[in-house]
Amino acid sequence: MNSNQITVDSGDEGIVALNYCAHAIEDLKRLLAGTQPVFVQSKRAIGAVIELLQHSVKFILPNCGELLDVDSFSQAHLDLLRLPYPVTAFEIPWKTDRPIDILGGIKQVTASRRIALCWEPDATPAALRDAGLNTILERFPQGGAFVLPVSWIDEHSIWTIGLGGSFVPYDNTFTPMDETTRANGISHRSYDALKEAGLVGKKVQKFDSEPFIIQPEQFESMFRHNIDEGFFSISSDSRDEALALLQACAVLNCENVETAEIAASAKLNKARLAKGKQPFFSYKVLALSPDRPGARHGDAGLANGTHASPRMHLRRGHIRRLEHKTIWVRAAVVGAASSGVAKKDYVVRPARPTN
Repeated sequence: MNSNQITVDSGDEGIVALNYCAHAIEDLKRLLAGTQPVFVQSKRAIGAVIELLQHSVKFILPNCGELLDVDSFSQAHLDLLRLPYPVTAFEIPWKTDRPIDILGGIKQVTASRRIALCWEPDATPAALRDAGLNTILERFPQGGAFVLPVSWIDEHSIWTIGLGGSFVPYDNTFTPMDETTRANGISHRSYDALKEAGLVGKKVQKFDSEPFIIQPEQFESMFRHNIDEGFFSISSDSRDEALALLQACAVLNCENVETAEIAASAKLNKARLAKGKQPFFSYKVLALSPDRPGARHGDAGLANGTHASPRMHLRRGHIRRLEHKTIWVRAAVVGAASSGVAKKDYVVRPARPTN
């Protein structure tokens, strides 16, 4: 990731501050106040999550975090897994045409707004560290990223956190997986559940991850008779956020990607503070370096090939490894009609240096 910073007006077309973290903090404060005092560690964990959300560096990702073609994931992508900041929150709209009602026998809920809250072990708050969360480093001394889903539950119109999340180690390795692969129980059950839901692609690979619990009292009350079911539930609930993390890190660690800053409105925050509300935060979004390879003047951030495409089609975002660096080629509509296609949702434009 290029270290240059570009200022972006929040009124720019296609760039909208989601403000998920601010609203989540408000709801989690109410959840904290309403949690039973006997759930001591769960209350401490909720407070720790609020602290992490407040101090995280916040990024906005496109719908479902789709920056890359997941079916094309390779070891090259996984090698780029490094958080851009010790505590990072990825805010992600999550609207899909294929909602899943049941996954692995567990009822799913609609969560159309999500935060993948990620942090490295050195940034673990005392409340979680004292509860033993960092003992996971005994199995993964190379470090990694904790990934905790923070979700807007549409049915109840409220933000909440999971019972836990997934720890994704650094220096990870993809291994192929199919019906003949004998993985650990959670991985194999996940494969079966995803296959039944029609979510298994042509090439299925798994990487190391470890579920963790932050609300032990809640976990015990729900899964005391079936601990494996509880860990499967946590792993399934954090799968989307873990994949979004992998994509974001792969792109952010490319040479031709910079971050643009969306500043919070001082006027709006003054009004929110006067009403006792959580102020909105500043955000980072992705921007392509002006000198990125393959770019053409005036292409509004599209990276096209050198030959004319006979038919209009979608070219998925992908990583390209050059001799001395790795670059990201963003998703693009290419072909004869590409100049007349409006691209909505998340717009990745060439970076515009400040004067």
